[in-house]
Amino acid sequence: MVDGAPRRRSVVTLSHWPQAATPKAVARDLSVEMALDYARMAVGWPSSGGGGGGGRGGDGAVAMRALLERGEAALAVTNDHFDEDGLMSVLSLVDPEWALEREHLLVGIASCGDFGVVPEEVGDLAARVAFAIEPLADEEAGPGAGTSDRYLAVLPVIRSLIDRPASYEALWHEEITVYEAGRRALERGDVTLDEEPELDLTVVRRAAGASSAGAAGGLPVHAAVVHSTSPSSRILAFDGSRCELYLRYESWVRYCSRRVPLRPDLAPLAAELTSLEPGPLTWEAHGVGAIVCRLRPLGEGETELSPEVVTKRVRAYLRRAPGAWDPWRDAGPYIGPIG
Repeated sequence: MVDGAPRRRSVVTLSHWPQAATPKAVARDLSVEMALDYARMAVGWPSSGGGGGGGRGGDGAVAMRALLERGEAALAVTNDHFDEDGLMSVLSLVDPEWALEREHLLVGIASCGDFGVVPEEVGDLAARVAFAIEPLADEEAGPGAGTSDRYLAVLPVIRSLIDRPASYEALWHEEITVYEAGRRALERGDVTLDEEPELDLTVVRRAAGASSAGAAGGLPVHAAVVHSTSPSSRILAFDGSRCELYLRYESWVRYCSRRVPLRPDLAPLAAELTSLEPGPLTWEAHGVGAIVCRLRPLGEGETELSPEVVTKRVRAYLRRAPGAWDPWRDAGPYIGPIG
């Protein structure tokens, strides 16, 4: 099992999910990094010098060798959902030597898909492939196809997309256009990012008079523009009268490369902001276990509160709210009662 929760018959699990129980010694930010470490050791390639079991000695190497021994009983590699990190992980074990030759690109594709972070070393190439994967699955398996059908349809053609993305421009052109427009807006100052490291918070604002770059939700630009620029796990975004606070996916998974603050339950903050609205508007919050946990006004996401009022309340709440989700907690990620 890669990039998901183990099933009863899973003999090895390589996943950054909270409930995956993958040994901490081999943990990496992305599931594909663990799959590539496993593949490297399985085919006898030299260490990459990275941070996982295949890239360091000591406990990581010992734990990975133990997984390899258990993996000898495996008949197949599987995943319980279709996404970029899962697909790159499956591909790494289905065709390990091909994948290892393109390791940095595969990690970049998964990073763009899961975290919305486009690594500089693989740049727009990773973004183009990541943006094309869902449309490719719709094209090959049909819209609404199940997880198994999507994997079986995409795996035979995914190498072609990765090696020749220009041939698939029709699949990634629309989203890359929005992404590039967002980057230009940031460079012009039409959109600003103000980081507050002590809260792991970035406040995103569209300048007065600047047009929105066509992004969804409360963000005025494509999420990959924001996430590739700022590492903050908490994003408070304003786009005109639209507003949204969200806790990025990095705080849901077992993220290794830096300490990510524990997620608070956002329900009390939703009630607080609702009480401040001059009209009947209601704020809603996703449960703390949502992969991306969002807080925003119901409907179109528009609020009558000023950005200054919302920002002040958000800052104060993040300072005082206890953690309610810990992906590294052995007893399960939920901490205490959740509102």
